[in-house]
Amino acid sequence: MNIKDQIGKILPLGVKLPLKRLLFGTLNLGRSRSSKLTTTALPPVTTPDLALATETANREPRPQIIVFDDRVPTPDRDAGSARIVNILKSLARIGNTVFVPMKSLPESEEFLWRAGIETANVVDYVRLMKNRHFRVAILSRPEVAKGLLRSIRRTDPKTKIIFDMVDAHFIRLGREHEITGNQKLAREARRSRDRELGLARASDQVWCASEADKKAVATVVAEERLVVIPTIHALQDRGKPPEEREGLLFIGQFRHRPNSDAVSYFLREVYPLIKQRLPSVTFNVVGSGASPEIEAFNSSTVRVMGYVPDITPLLQNARVFVAPLRFGAGVNGKIGEAMSYGVPVVTTSIGAEGIGLTSGENAMVADDPEEFANCVLRVYEDLELWNRLAESGYQHIENHFTPQVVGQRIEHALKQLGVLGSA
Repeated sequence: MNIKDQIGKILPLGVKLPLKRLLFGTLNLGRSRSSKLTTTALPPVTTPDLALATETANREPRPQIIVFDDRVPTPDRDAGSARIVNILKSLARIGNTVFVPMKSLPESEEFLWRAGIETANVVDYVRLMKNRHFRVAILSRPEVAKGLLRSIRRTDPKTKIIFDMVDAHFIRLGREHEITGNQKLAREARRSRDRELGLARASDQVWCASEADKKAVATVVAEERLVVIPTIHALQDRGKPPEEREGLLFIGQFRHRPNSDAVSYFLREVYPLIKQRLPSVTFNVVGSGASPEIEAFNSSTVRVMGYVPDITPLLQNARVFVAPLRFGAGVNGKIGEAMSYGVPVVTTSIGAEGIGLTSGENAMVADDPEEFANCVLRVYEDLELWNRLAESGYQHIENHFTPQVVGQRIEHALKQLGVLGSA
């Protein structure tokens, strides 16, 4: 039986969480260059003074923060998970932070404990809120906010509520309808818009992943209640110079429809145009859940690789990162990740919108298949252009998306709510 199970069986809720803080919250953990948490072994466990643990938790002046999401994050598999993990780390530096997944996976939660983040079972959240008197509750994703917002208001009316949209689902669905003509998606987009904007109105603050999402929500919510909290990317080792790199790269979770559509579109309409001039250029497609349609493109030059635990070597060796998104919202996290490694990006206006890119300045942007192919070829063959985009893209991440920059934005947002000192 692991430590968490032992704690859960023998201790009341008011003692479980302070004890976990003592056991896991003070570990000094290393971090790899690829920004993945290390999995060092736990130190020998001694029996703490439980009364002291409870007293310490109750008297600490740091604000109590609780965060709800739909599942335990898997930051090595999808950008949304990487974003929430980095948000949790920022919050843990500000206050005592508890993470509550709607679907608990105890064996997967230890990496959060090691980062100083407590976890709790969702069945305990009402008792937990009554015992801890949280200053703020962050509800991540519409389905989570819909299920919990009213209950949290009733349980503790003093708790400030932040609705973290992650991305504006109604924008993504509406754009998908425009591409496909599927009327079911149009109806779904309208329902999603009513739900998301209703949740935004009912919250004390709304976190949007991009300026475009914020602009859409500002039609019904005062702008001072809206804060942009994007994906978060630590700067990485930039790897090889362009002349030692080769191939094109796409990374994305394929259960996310914008990603599967993007790769299908690229392989059908763009990649053949590129191969007319670069017949041997390879295209590595990384991410779990690829459809049979995408798998069918596997060949000597197209490599559908599935889930890859460590993507650092791929990013340090790829010549160009492509993100041919035709619909979506929020921020495409893999664009930011590629730029944090100094890899030039070719994307569409949809991909550029979320991360604030300017074509020819810090990325290349094209929506037409032939224009997209020409942009890829220009970056691939023009080393001066390659170096300029790599440098300016890297600088763009440093200025707007590092843990330090976004952490300051999170702290300012909490000050605006009155959770911390004055803004």
